Amino acid sequence: MKKLVLLVLLGVTIISCKKEEKPVKDYLVLTGKIDNFKKRNITLIGFRSSGFEFDKKIKFDKKTGSFVDTLKIEKEGYYKLLCNKKLINLYLTKTDDTGIVFDFNNPDLINFEGKNANINNYFVKKHKIWSEIFVSANKFFALEEEDFLNKAEELKESLTELVISEKLPADFLKHEIKDIDYENLRYLSNYQDFHTTLTGDKDFKVSEDFPDPFENFNFSSGEDYLNSYAYRVMLENKLNEIAKEKNKEGEDLYLTYLETVQTEVTDSIAKNDLLYSSAQNSITYTSDLKEFYRKFMAYSTNETHKKEITKDYDLLKTTAKGQPAPKFKDFVNYNGGTTSMDDLLGNDKYLYIDVWATWCAFCKREIPLLKRLEQEYHGKNIEFVSISVDDAESKEKWKETIQDREMTGIQLFSGKKQNELEWAQNFLIKGLPRFIIIDPDGNIVSPNAPAPSEGERLINMFDELGI
Repeated sequence: MKKLVLLVLLGVTIISCKKEEKPVKDYLVLTGKIDNFKKRNITLIGFRSSGFEFDKKIKFDKKTGSFVDTLKIEKEGYYKLLCNKKLINLYLTKTDDTGIVFDFNNPDLINFEGKNANINNYFVKKHKIWSEIFVSANKFFALEEEDFLNKAEELKESLTELVISEKLPADFLKHEIKDIDYENLRYLSNYQDFHTTLTGDKDFKVSEDFPDPFENFNFSSGEDYLNSYAYRVMLENKLNEIAKEKNKEGEDLYLTYLETVQTEVTDSIAKNDLLYSSAQNSITYTSDLKEFYRKFMAYSTNETHKKEITKDYDLLKTTAKGQPAPKFKDFVNYNGGTTSMDDLLGNDKYLYIDVWATWCAFCKREIPLLKRLEQEYHGKNIEFVSISVDDAESKEKWKETIQDREMTGIQLFSGKKQNELEWAQNFLIKGLPRFIIIDPDGNIVSPNAPAPSEGERLINMFDELGI
């Protein structure tokens, strides 16, 4: 009996011990106090790298002037806290709580709490030095070559001295010093183009002894790709430049870019992210959807990326050339009433559809050229249709834009943004403007037709169609 009691007590003891075991913490608590801030939300944004994106709205209590949120982050590293257009750089680790206190009207009055406070305070000091020396991009890049190089070197040396003096963690220090170097190289790589634009001197060229920012540049550093924004930007820009040089007239630049990444970048982290970040948009614009998808699947080794691009591919197949066009229904017509796709078909006319929005500057640049095109093809077997993807609250602005710019053709208002409008999402419309050609029978001729600004390319397409 005594043995039985002892066993029972032992069992209870073991169970009690198990209950008292604390779960391993897998989150961080982000808290903050912001004086003179009147908005309802702030946003925490994560840098894109290796397919990683983070974007979360955090509720701000205006009564207490504070916020608190429990976060589970996949990646440790650099984040930005967006407070009504003001950005605060943050370094976050998965389980280390972080606090921030600042005055919205005086960003210099800012303090951090937590294990990473020294890193986050360093960011504030770094920005102060940067703003004192750099001043503004326009002034910086408008400098004459010698002055520009001296200023760039002064900035690099000052930031390097700062980061070394702050007694930061060894790994962070190593990455930050390299990022300062890459940022300096990025300034050098941008100088000629930016200086030309700012000064208006179209003949400007840097001198023969101007430092080459891409000398000994490593195209395949996964570590730098993850830890340096400047490195990622330089790499992407250079790959785009190489792709344009390789691309022959009439070839698909989006395909050439995939091939360029495949041949120039060997590191799997950098390669997979470059392929994916490009494919997310360019799969919508490629002229050879099937070949683009085949090459992406062959080049990428990231299964998550492959699944995402496969979803886009399967959707885009339904709106490829020759497929029946998705139909919209009861869009508001500027001239009164509503108009559906079926109302525009059956007249033996092609439809040239312009998907646009009042907030889109590139859309507005196309309007004068579109009006001229409508005049040239007036009375021919084509109808020009403009579909606004502004939200419902922008209806009056839509009407005013049509009046102010004297827009012609059939003007329709969807009342929804493109990412909320099913008809637009069938075409996977991510950027504006977007032009679509549909034949008289309602079948897709081109899901991504040339814009009016592409002139000859569009006219040649019309000629081939007998318009």
